[in-house]
Amino acid sequence: MVRIIVPVNFSDYSLNALNYAVTLGQKFPSEITLLHCFAETLEDIDVISASGSTKVMNLHDVETIETKKLNDLKQHIEAGFSTEQKSNITLKIRFETGYPEDILIDIGLHEDPDVIVMGTKSKGETIKELLGSVTSDVIKKARVPVLAVPAESTINLEQISHVLFATDFGIKDYSSLHKLIRLIAPFNTIIHSVHFCTSEPDKWDKKKLEELRTYCSTTYRNHQIEFEFITGDDFVETLDRYISEVGIDLIAMTRRKRNMISQLFHPSITRKILFHTDIPLLVFHE
Repeated sequence: MVRIIVPVNFSDYSLNALNYAVTLGQKFPSEITLLHCFAETLEDIDVISASGSTKVMNLHDVETIETKKLNDLKQHIEAGFSTEQKSNITLKIRFETGYPEDILIDIGLHEDPDVIVMGTKSKGETIKELLGSVTSDVIKKARVPVLAVPAESTINLEQISHVLFATDFGIKDYSSLHKLIRLIAPFNTIIHSVHFCTSEPDKWDKKKLEELRTYCSTTYRNHQIEFEFITGDDFVETLDRYISEVGIDLIAMTRRKRNMISQLFHPSITRKILFHTDIPLLVFHE
């Protein structure tokens, strides 16, 4: 059973992420929880109606309204389930009081879901809007895999053909690769395990690549994994070019504080390499 948490605020980008999660979940037995967080904790809450008038409501009333919206969304999704989805997916709803970034980090710490799937806004926004402060905080602090799905993602949700796994040959990459394969195993996917070098790879790099290749050929015999070096003067431009040439559907990596891959989390680089292409990003943590 794969357990997936999807925070939902009923925006287009959060519903797009939910669509992705449902498509992912139909391939194996899965439990998908639609999580809605309400940050206000005061006894009385001023709620602005569609007409512009203000109505004072208490938290219990808000929870009742939001839970009904979640239930309606759940029933709408279930009504469109295919036979395969009906047999594999269990949908749940959950309402929590508090800031979503805090709640998601706490869920990751104490409940250990397999992945948190979060929507992000479209390319062309400011970086804070682009990543979304919630998504950015969860990516940085969560201890479980986080899949960030851009609102304008154009990949075919019925298949994930090419996945880029960026590696620096760290020990943690082996467990990240195992988690990645577990999530995409039902899809007809080629994994491109890629290591970036500014010049021709040295003996150490070649040795580490061969060790990873040997390990994967023994451990994952039924999966197609290709191993490559990509070289260039600029990490971002080189990786961006590779993504376009190969037709990458998903980027996966292990987040660390001090290595080349972590540069992707610098605002300008994240904007340039990831959200120019609207490609989902799956982040594992050290």
